[in-house]
Amino acid sequence: MAETHITYVLEMLDPPKGFRRWHGGPTLMGCLRGVNAGQAAWKPAPDRHSIWELALHITYWKYMVRRYLNPEIPRGFGRSPANWPVVDEPTEAQWKRDKSFIKKEHEKLIEEIKRFPAERLQQQIKEKNEWTYRQLLDGIAAHDTYHIGQIQLMKRLYKEMATH
Repeated sequence: MAETHITYVLEMLDPPKGFRRWHGGPTLMGCLRGVNAGQAAWKPAPDRHSIWELALHITYWKYMVRRYLNPEIPRGFGRSPANWPVVDEPTEAQWKRDKSFIKKEHEKLIEEIKRFPAERLQQQIKEKNEWTYRQLLDGIAAHDTYHIGQIQLMKRLYKEMATH
């Protein structure tokens, strides 16, 4: 049963080719496909986040989950501030670098989940006594889905705003 749950989480975060997620939505890299730097940096209002910021925020939490699963992973996210990194150079070159960074962090999380012992899913996380590892994995899958939904809506809104 526990191994089945890890398989489910992996299918949600990184579905195999041809697998259709139950909610029909894309993965993070799938929803970023075709998005250019201008679209990624656009904000629907001054006090809102951009697609770029959301993608980096999602990536930060993938990194944090990886660290909870394996405390031996060194500290240091690679962008700052960590939880909501600032996009101070919204160029195509930086967007390409950040998409590569996002993809690599995602792949590292997937590998860490694959290595995680299924029998530990019900254990509480030492640093966060109120959560189990199962809740952590469910949480990161839900976090991805939630913010990917926001990104999908922002892509539509951007397109609509650009045509008016």
